[in-house]
Amino acid sequence: MAQYTVNVTSQSELEETWSDSNCPNFGFSFDQATLDECVQIDDTTWQATYQSMEVSTPRTYTYLDIANGGTITYTLPAGEYGIKP
Repeated sequence: MAQYTVNVTSQSELEETWSDSNCPNFGFSFDQATLDECVQIDDTTWQATYQSMEVSTPRTYTYLDIANGGTITYTLPAGEYGIKP
């Protein structure tokens, strides 16, 4: 896992989640839940952190496919996932 630091300017920005198109069905978010947990840079800017997901060897995942009533299985190649765009 690598740790990244990003500047945010509001609580709503801190609460945003993001996805990685190379890593289906995973959601990523910041480590902090409130601005009070972040390092304040100035009156309108805070630093938030998040962790990427590192896969050292290919991993297979199976999840429910609710729309089609079955399951989907895929293999995630080795790599780093979840870097905020």
